[in-house]
Amino acid sequence: MRWIPSVLSALALATVASAQGELVVTLNQSQSNFNWSGTTSIGALVGNPSTAFQAAGTANVRIYPLANDSIASADFPGAGDAAVVPDLHGKINNVFPFLPPLATFDVTNLHLQFSAPTFSVAANGAFTAAVTVTALSGQMTVTPLGSAATVSDLTGLVSAPTNQNGTLTLSGSVVSLVMPVNSTFPFSDPASGVSGSLSIVGTLRGSWTCPAPTVYCTAKTNSLGCVPSISTTGTAKWFGNSPFFVQANNVLNQKNGLLFYGYSPSATPFQGGTKCVAPPTLRTAAQNSGGASSGNDCSGSYAFDMNAVIASQLDPLLVPGAQVYAQIWSRDPGSPSTTGLTNAVQFTVCP
Repeated sequence: MRWIPSVLSALALATVASAQGELVVTLNQSQSNFNWSGTTSIGALVGNPSTAFQAAGTANVRIYPLANDSIASADFPGAGDAAVVPDLHGKINNVFPFLPPLATFDVTNLHLQFSAPTFSVAANGAFTAAVTVTALSGQMTVTPLGSAATVSDLTGLVSAPTNQNGTLTLSGSVVSLVMPVNSTFPFSDPASGVSGSLSIVGTLRGSWTCPAPTVYCTAKTNSLGCVPSISTTGTAKWFGNSPFFVQANNVLNQKNGLLFYGYSPSATPFQGGTKCVAPPTLRTAAQNSGGASSGNDCSGSYAFDMNAVIASQLDPLLVPGAQVYAQIWSRDPGSPSTTGLTNAVQFTVCP
């Protein structure tokens, strides 16, 4: 199957959101365990009562796979949202154990994001990455002994890059991440005059599974009263040895049709039906629906191999993790618009 751009150019398509191609790794909270420690200008921070916490949420990774189901390199693009669970509570003990703490520290609503420039991944998945941790949100409440509490915003605090040794593996349609984290954040509370640093040590564990295609939107009933239906066969893969067909059945026989796709869904009135893919779009070359060789019926069908489109690498956005929305358009001379439309399918490009 030949692949050709539509009137909308690939250059225009490249303006689609840059998040395309990033894998949103879901963190396994029960296995993403950490401890914190801290020092301040008035003494060491200790847990009140514990220093243990977990990370829950997401950490985005962008991978560059090889043909043998392994990963050549990757980066953490500075996206995702890992919540610190539970909130952190600490104190600075008084030099006299029978007296209250010199101060208490409470860190609430702390959300973290992880970034690292491109790094190599070994055949067994091992990597070393210079990881930076950024606070997306968080408040630190300092309550000195005998004084009122003060609140500082932690949003935007950034750790220094620290080399971390982890693993990033690909097995079938599942990408698994194990990444140790050992980072330190400096802080200062101008109201109380207390300054110091907060360190976190632990391991992020999570995975991303390529989702199955899903059908959405509404097909246009054709001039013979048939409702075309869209479906898929196979798996959309960056390195696909087998076809991934987006196909249509119950369409008019012996009529030309084509597939068009983009990166956002839509539900816009179009040629008497519904256009289910938002612009900009690209399209395939036309196919004939086949079916009965004479007369008019709904015995036709189409099958477009999207793995051939992906393998061509003519579209720079068809990368692992890209979410694609596709619909099939066809000729229907008996319709006022002379065209037919299937419903649509959303699929993800698997590594």
